[in-house]
Amino acid sequence: MLGDIHANLPALEAVLVHTRQHRVEAIWSVGDLVGYGAFPEQVVERLQQENALGIIGNYDLKVLQVPEQEQKWRRSKVPQKWLAFRWAYDHLSAESLEFLRSLPLEIRLEVEGRRILLTHGSPASNEEPLTPDTPLERLRELAQMADADVIIFGHSHVPFVRRVDGVRFVNTGSVGRPDDGDPCACYAILYVRPTRFQVRHYRVEYDVQRAVAAIRDHDLPEEFAQMVLQGRNLDAVSRASELQTPADPPIAEAKEEEATALQAVLKLAQSCEYEVQHTHQVTRLALRLFDELRAVHGLGPRERRWLQYAALLHDIGLIEGPKGHHKASLRIILDSPLLPFGKTERLIIGSIARYHRAALPRKRHRHFARLKPATRRVVCILTAILRVADGLDYTHQSLVEDLVCDVAPTKIVVRCTARQLPTERGERLAVIERQRALDKGQLLELVLERKLVIECR
Repeated sequence: MLGDIHANLPALEAVLVHTRQHRVEAIWSVGDLVGYGAFPEQVVERLQQENALGIIGNYDLKVLQVPEQEQKWRRSKVPQKWLAFRWAYDHLSAESLEFLRSLPLEIRLEVEGRRILLTHGSPASNEEPLTPDTPLERLRELAQMADADVIIFGHSHVPFVRRVDGVRFVNTGSVGRPDDGDPCACYAILYVRPTRFQVRHYRVEYDVQRAVAAIRDHDLPEEFAQMVLQGRNLDAVSRASELQTPADPPIAEAKEEEATALQAVLKLAQSCEYEVQHTHQVTRLALRLFDELRAVHGLGPRERRWLQYAALLHDIGLIEGPKGHHKASLRIILDSPLLPFGKTERLIIGSIARYHRAALPRKRHRHFARLKPATRRVVCILTAILRVADGLDYTHQSLVEDLVCDVAPTKIVVRCTARQLPTERGERLAVIERQRALDKGQLLELVLERKLVIECR
């Protein structure tokens, strides 16, 4: 089961190889074959060659509507999104356009007595995103509407499985344009037998640089390349680009080894069976805090990468159990052959990860003492940021959608925007996470010499 390929042929090819290794009997596609990537024609042709059973996605529909909507969309759409539609339309053959037109909005199947619905967004709309955080009440409404035992979909690009009132909701994740910070291609295999029903998601490495090079060779916006490199959507990539200061190197000039390092970090995290949703939420919040506090800490892109790597690896020690897992995270980072870092960088990244909880950095700690004084201060700053970010997702519910910081001579005010939940529960969880972040903010107050204030709305 796969979806949201978005014209990323290298990712699709890697996934298809992976399916053959697992002896998959049939390919089901939940739409969005095109848009953003540089291989729309090749992706459509390849899925036809595989005899994939598929439906149309919302981006596929928009590409087909380009001739009729061109004038309107030029005025109303974000320029990059309009270009994604237009470019895909211009680079699809008449035969491929006709194939997209032939795809249905949904498909119903019955396998081993189970009724299965393939749709793109939700049973109500191909543009309704369903995520791990979709309210239970809404899923119940959709379950009743669907009249199916299993609902398979994409659109939100977030892999998950939820069961509501006996109905399984399965998001395949995105093959060509993940949005969770992991650039690896994502898809799912459904195992159905009379005595077995199981869904398993897979993250598959592929030639990211080939996909990026093709985007750049066709002079498509650099944001499209960064979406592939970072595993983020257009809005997130554009927001990060806007936050860069003139002193930062342009994202377009990011070195190939940086992308390789990030892939290695994610590979290690995956090998340790890390909690994807919590880890990526903490990483996102940590990087937002870093960017918002740049004027105070004065650190640059190298230190930002250290923070990103440490945030992605901060909980990998849980593979050995919860007790002392922060120390286990440090040990794994120092010893893992998967990481391409030297001894000093391993000490830096490992120390940041180790101090995300429990004791603060101390010179009597051997690994910390091995760092130079200036580097120890950097580790303390980055650790302080990570601790606050970790506190802001204490409940592992990904409540905080965004944050901004107001910096004054005597205090830092972190203003968080939380996603909407039922009033009583939302307020209770927000209070818990705010207090936990404040408790863990002691180090931030020490290193930046300002009182920490956190507001949630």
